[in-house]
Amino acid sequence: MKTPTKWVDVVLLWWRDDDGDLVDTLVDALSPLADNGVVWLFTPKAGREGHVEPSEITESAPTAGLQQTSTLGVGKDWSGARLVAPRTASKKR
Repeated sequence: MKTPTKWVDVVLLWWRDDDGDLVDTLVDALSPLADNGVVWLFTPKAGREGHVEPSEITESAPTAGLQQTSTLGVGKDWSGARLVAPRTASKKR
């Protein structure tokens, strides 16, 4: 089956603590995402302005229908969290 051209493989989000509701933004990020797509959520590291507590990501991701698979440092000021739809959920889409 050919994937519609509007679908994307990766969504990149830069998110700060005061940017609004993270769950709503993650749900919105799912709409153009292909079945096996990935959301990369970049947030300021601890001690940086706009830092997002890791617990907010761990709580928001499942509520939005995603699960966190890994994290990584992105430069000296940012961290990245890789979020994907659980395998059972992606088969239903």
